[in-house]
Amino acid sequence: MTDTRARSDAWTAARGACAPAGPLRSLRAPFMAVWHRHHDLLGGASSLAGTTGVAAVLGFAYWALAARLFSQRAVGYGSATVSAMTLLGTIGMLGLGTVLIGELPRRSPRAGLLCAALLASGLGSLVLGLGFAVLAPHVSGRFRNISGTPGQAALFAAGVVLTGITLVFDQATIGLLRGGLQLSRNLAFAAVKLLALPAAAIFLGHQFGVGITLSWVVGTALSVVAVAIRLRFAGAPLLPSPDWGVLRGLGKTAVAHNWLNLAIVVPRSLIPVLVTVVVSPSANAAFYAAWTLSGFLYIVPTHLSTVLFAVASADPQAIARKLRFTLRLSALIGLPGMVILGLTGHLVLSLFGAGYARAATLPLMLLVVGYLPTVPKVQYIAVCRAAGRIPRAASVLTAAAIMEVTAAAAGGASGGLRGLSLALLGVFLVEGLVTTPAVLRAAIGHGRHRRAASPAPARASLSAPRVPGASARPRRAGRAGTALRPPAGSP
Repeated sequence: MTDTRARSDAWTAARGACAPAGPLRSLRAPFMAVWHRHHDLLGGASSLAGTTGVAAVLGFAYWALAARLFSQRAVGYGSATVSAMTLLGTIGMLGLGTVLIGELPRRSPRAGLLCAALLASGLGSLVLGLGFAVLAPHVSGRFRNISGTPGQAALFAAGVVLTGITLVFDQATIGLLRGGLQLSRNLAFAAVKLLALPAAAIFLGHQFGVGITLSWVVGTALSVVAVAIRLRFAGAPLLPSPDWGVLRGLGKTAVAHNWLNLAIVVPRSLIPVLVTVVVSPSANAAFYAAWTLSGFLYIVPTHLSTVLFAVASADPQAIARKLRFTLRLSALIGLPGMVILGLTGHLVLSLFGAGYARAATLPLMLLVVGYLPTVPKVQYIAVCRAAGRIPRAASVLTAAAIMEVTAAAAGGASGGLRGLSLALLGVFLVEGLVTTPAVLRAAIGHGRHRRAASPAPARASLSAPRVPGASARPRRAGRAGTALRPPAGSP
């Protein structure tokens, strides 16, 4: 890390020597100063945000094309299927993705642990995918249109397995400081599913959105193949022996993180499924478009929160300064984004179709307003992770998830998409009021953050490419990422 910083400073100095004096240089100086103060936070967040941003743009194009190729009812079923696969794949991760963010930089070799985590998440996701395919049709008749036939069940289970594995892999690359791997995989996924969609529409027709599900699964599978080829040419072992002993030793940490991860992810993945069941598949198609568009606002604060946790793991005392910066940046980017999306939302939704714009414009406006109370909630997660208070955060977020799902079901049943969106906004406001005090205390330096107890190996160097299984350089003493470990007595 020191070598990288020295090279960065030397490069900046050389650029500064060649740069013309005048207004351009004076305008650039403040931005370079901010970058130097927060390069650890901005570097990781920009990689994640770049991945999410590009994938979101391609994802928007994907769903806009799906709206043109499939009926609104089929899009509703397809988006509900994708949400269900994402939800079950996230549960099937077993919390291992978050654990790897902190554990991989501290271990060498790493390939065995990564392989074991991928296999465990794949097995867990397979059990969940098959269980849903068998049981869900007995819960609601509409689920029969998602996994009611053997072919649909097999496709759904494969999608859940691939989702769980790729989510763990993507988070592992953060711990390895190999953000380029998850960027390339997500780009391949977004491009392939977009190209596969027209063919799926031609050969499978419109019924129940099976073509959408197939294009999604094919895109995920081929993105894994593309990354495997890249790693093979880089000399990384593709089939190392799994290190089950190390993985078992991380069981308690994984359970705590998994509990918190599920509390975060379940509402976002489950609510579109609820809309399909409680309101209608056509209503879910419109709502999912608004849900996706509003998600653009959350790219910056979400990824800043993720990287804030990683940075605070190495230096717990830096969290107050870094947190203040993330809050300022979330406001500087999010507030103009709210205005832009609020003014252009109806027009953008009309690209999907007149029915989408008519049904989802007001829900989109309400979801946009929900950005304000959601920012402290997102940063509250990073604060609690860094402080080792994972069970407390999991308890708060579990209560919030229950309120969100209950509000969505009750609001949708009584008032359709409008009632559902109003109910969700009310819950978001409550969540913001509950989490803001803890975030403000941490931002002004009054929070209790854990200090590293012992030296540990370093995080992978940014100066050279790293691959799973490669060794890391030694870290300076006292900078271990111990914040990932829950306090004694926690789950």
